[in-house]
Amino acid sequence: MTTLDLTLLGSTHKLTAKELAPITSAHSGNPLRRYALEFRVPDSRRSDMNAELQAAATPNGQHLRGSDAAWRVAGSWTATSQAERPDIYTYALEVQEVEELQASTVELGGLALVPIQYMEESNDEGTIAATFVTEVSGEASDRLEELLSADDEYYDVVRRGVNDTALRMRFGRCLWQQVDGGVRRHNLVLVADEGQPEGSLPPMAVLNQPQLHRTTEKTVANADALALLLDELLAQGVLSEKAFNMIKAAATPHALTHRESREFSRTENLDDYWR
Repeated sequence: MTTLDLTLLGSTHKLTAKELAPITSAHSGNPLRRYALEFRVPDSRRSDMNAELQAAATPNGQHLRGSDAAWRVAGSWTATSQAERPDIYTYALEVQEVEELQASTVELGGLALVPIQYMEESNDEGTIAATFVTEVSGEASDRLEELLSADDEYYDVVRRGVNDTALRMRFGRCLWQQVDGGVRRHNLVLVADEGQPEGSLPPMAVLNQPQLHRTTEKTVANADALALLLDELLAQGVLSEKAFNMIKAAATPHALTHRESREFSRTENLDDYWR
């Protein structure tokens, strides 16, 4: 048994803790400490305690603070009372050390990107996703666009400060914002899911719906209206046949270039998309 300093309900407590076998971090490969705890809470504070533990049990929640680390509640917990003291509840739970993940640089494809903000997550299957904000300009900006233009391409990515071993990752959602001095600020997502089966589609099927369906309907209606308008202007002699053909060609759907596609990822305020 050992003692663990932990802040609960706004106060720091020295709790007797049973050390458990550590687990290996999916992110850094480092061992993460685990402890089993028991402590008592008066019935009047039980609702507050449950809310605090619930927040500490989520991957990106408000984890419990200790003297040398943050701690996530692992799994569920129990709260029981004895007949002789019904006003006191004994909590039993496990806590797991939370890593402070902050990459100093993200290196891939000959680029060393410096994160302004950084976050890593992993799902139940251990798939790692890194989300970060960075700024680039000049040749670095051109090179990043080259990397982004390669659909579903996997790169050897080194997250300095997290893990110096390269991890095969691809780009996910990548938003950008034009800022002063020819600088572009990017919100980039890198996902390490090479060789894994694609996730089920139904949860994504409702993404941005019904807005996406309504937008599609409006786009088709506008295209039909433009075609009729061009035909009428040509028939009335308002447009020459050359002008008619030029406008019709410009209005014809085509495979988007990388530059055109990237315009759909441009935002006026990248901070709106950081979480």
